[in-house]
Amino acid sequence: MTEEKKNNNRKKGLILVVIMIIVASGLGYYWWSRGRVTTDDAYVDGHVFSITPRIAGYVTKVFVTDNQKVQKGEPLLSLDTTEYDVALAEAKASLAEAESTLTSLELGVPLEVSQTTQRVRGAQAQLDSLRKTLDRILKDEEAAGQDLKRAEALYDLSLIELKRTRELIKSKVAPESRLDETEAGARSNEAQVGATRAKLESVRKQKASLEAEMDGLKANVALAATGEDVALIKARQVEAQKAKVQLARSRLKQAELDLAYTTVPSPAEGYVTRKRVEPGLMVSRGQPLLAVVPLNHEQLWITANYKETQLTSVLPGQEVIIKIDTFPGLTLRGKVDSIMAGTGSVFSLFPPENATGNFVKVVQRIPVKITLDLKSQEAPPSLRIGMSVIPTILVSR
Repeated sequence: MTEEKKNNNRKKGLILVVIMIIVASGLGYYWWSRGRVTTDDAYVDGHVFSITPRIAGYVTKVFVTDNQKVQKGEPLLSLDTTEYDVALAEAKASLAEAESTLTSLELGVPLEVSQTTQRVRGAQAQLDSLRKTLDRILKDEEAAGQDLKRAEALYDLSLIELKRTRELIKSKVAPESRLDETEAGARSNEAQVGATRAKLESVRKQKASLEAEMDGLKANVALAATGEDVALIKARQVEAQKAKVQLARSRLKQAELDLAYTTVPSPAEGYVTRKRVEPGLMVSRGQPLLAVVPLNHEQLWITANYKETQLTSVLPGQEVIIKIDTFPGLTLRGKVDSIMAGTGSVFSLFPPENATGNFVKVVQRIPVKITLDLKSQEAPPSLRIGMSVIPTILVSR
């Protein structure tokens, strides 16, 4: 009986010790976690430079491969220069001709009165020719307007189809590949709208230029027919020719720029990714071809999506302890840089409409930008955008 009591006392003592250890551990964890805010909904973030050509052209060379490191200004690809070499040569010839004509006008012989009739006839014939050209441009303007309406209608239809496809995919009725096809169709129709709109603007500029030229020609005819002072006519011609010289210089500058744009350089030091270009591809202006991602630690940061209930005491400048899933055991230091102006759902493609239907309250998440503090620690290992991390903000400090 005595032995049984001793065993019971031992069991009770052991249970009491275990309970005390559990309570002590709980209290210790409470005091340790007090003043700390953590989340596992966080990742490494940084800049992603999308590389697009500034002109259309045929890709002749691609100098980089996927994941290759490039320096700022290093050429990434080049386009065929033949078309732009010809445009540059034509611009130089036009400028030389305009400058030569201007020199002749400034040093030319004054107009003779006996030449007035002949000049008027020639100007009138030129004016008639310009009227015919204007009639053709007006028809082109009308046709371009109709093309723009059709392109906009197709684009609107593709947006409706894209929305319908997303809803079908969300309901798991349609495959994911259909979304890619629908998005590609929408982008193609959007590009077509831009092209037709640019064509319409070009036609309108041609019409405005032609109307201005006709107005100037009418003024010269009127001056010559009424026997206005020869010096005034010459002065008007000189001013008009100066404007043509200026226009020719602008076209030459644009031709030089277009030729320089045939080589696409890297905008920053980084690594090539999302490469979708090969020699032989015909690219358009603004078409995404690849991306350059800087991985310098100074250009990386952490985006942590904290629950709104966790941000009560979070302020910019607070210290952050960062653990990276890729490098177990490694702890980095950082600081809270800023808190986003709204929740992530507000800036989503389809923000919630809480004013409609039944309302179910959901705890929202707000992105917090955390910068790495590299001065107080050794340089961390190579980080990649999108890596999962676990940041802990020390709000008590």
